[in-house]
Amino acid sequence: MKKRFLLTLFLMFSLLFTACSSAGDISTYTISLANMPKNFDPQVASDPNELLVLTNIFDGLVEYHEGKIENNVAESYTISPDGRTYTFTLKDTSTFYLNKKNKIPVTSDDFAFTFERIKSPETHSPYYEDFKHIQSVETPDKRTLIITLDRADSNFLSKLCMPAAFPCNREFFEQTKGAYGLTVKDILSNGPFTINYLADDSSYITMIRVVEAKNGIDRIRISHKGEESNYNLYNSDKISGFFAENKSEEDVSGVKHTYENSHLNLVFNMENPALSNEKIRGAFAYFCYAMINSGANPEAISPAYSIFTNAVTFGEETVTSKIEPTTPLYMSSNPKELMNQGMEETGISKLEKMKVLIPSDNKYSVIIENINQLWQKELGAYLALEFIPTPDIEKRVQNGDYDIAFINFVPQANSALSFIEPYAVYDSSIMDNVNRIKETSDYSMALSSLKSAQNIILEKAYTVPMCSNTSSYYHKNYFDNIYVNPFGNIINLKYATAK
Repeated sequence: MKKRFLLTLFLMFSLLFTACSSAGDISTYTISLANMPKNFDPQVASDPNELLVLTNIFDGLVEYHEGKIENNVAESYTISPDGRTYTFTLKDTSTFYLNKKNKIPVTSDDFAFTFERIKSPETHSPYYEDFKHIQSVETPDKRTLIITLDRADSNFLSKLCMPAAFPCNREFFEQTKGAYGLTVKDILSNGPFTINYLADDSSYITMIRVVEAKNGIDRIRISHKGEESNYNLYNSDKISGFFAENKSEEDVSGVKHTYENSHLNLVFNMENPALSNEKIRGAFAYFCYAMINSGANPEAISPAYSIFTNAVTFGEETVTSKIEPTTPLYMSSNPKELMNQGMEETGISKLEKMKVLIPSDNKYSVIIENINQLWQKELGAYLALEFIPTPDIEKRVQNGDYDIAFINFVPQANSALSFIEPYAVYDSSIMDNVNRIKETSDYSMALSSLKSAQNIILEKAYTVPMCSNTSSYYHKNYFDNIYVNPFGNIINLKYATAK
């Protein structure tokens, strides 16, 4: 009998330590990152890995949950008929956590201070442009927050979902004396998790749950990835989940989330005299738009007809489900004739040799090379190709050191305006549409302006969508209710449960 008891006890301990091995107890979710977050000030932090942490340790007025904007710290809200005044009633249960025992109530003053910080030049907040149209913030009592804008903004609720709009306690902030968000003792969060350990070299972070939840995970661990791939770390049970960019790992077990998170686009340097002509751009674009005339195998690609990725929303609906893009007229034209007409209009007799940037780390590089051959054969355009990594292409495009570039566009925020606003400098009609979107509270009118702006961008080939790329996120199948934000690859574990 004693032997049987000892054997049973041994088996129990064996099972316990098996469950706790490598990736940790199933109530712990383990993540590895190539670049570790260092700044946890919501009004300043902008790195996706920093936003990942902030998403899990803070709660805002509202939040995106399962694709919809829902109340969070706000119990309810109303919007004035002119779309300029937002009145929020806060829950009386939301608190900041110094630790599991010591709590400070979250009040309307904390959100008012947040917007004060964003608009203050001393903060140097990267979110100033998003909130500069806040005209006033009133706090008639601790649970009432009234935000008045100097113009209507149909996207304002979406902006309030950003970490930048998370609450900040003025008294605590001032006590940190400039170190707010940099060390554990200088972080005051109000979400279901709080940071309880931050290594001096930022190589290791742990977050513990402070708000009880049935079957909720108790801890999040983040560590520096090192040289080993996340794929290997996952398969050896050292981490709980990972992103598999641009590929599907067939031998990965667990739950798979797949979403479109980027486009391969063709872009032109408008400072180039030849490329400033829309007919010349159209001639080049003819072979790239949705890869229709690129020579690509239609079954091997996911053609993109819209400048928007499928994940971006406007209001609570995806833009691509509400706006059907027009097919550019250059697609029904003879590209050689377009090229000749454009050269005649610009007075160019011969195209100068142009620099074309091609991502060396993109799986479509063979198709891009074929497009270049079509440009040579059909247009008589002889170009200098440079194969360089995507990050280098992004820098070169920002610096204007290119003529034509194939770029993998990965939006970092769920903002439809961010897709069209960069082209407003080239076209007053686009700028007019951008301003209408910003100033109207009418959803249908804003959507119409969004469609109009997209059609202008497509028709004039300011950018040319070619194909979409998908990413997959895998996690162990004993976790559930994990939400993946495709903008910046942010994992929301607030509602995660362990089976």
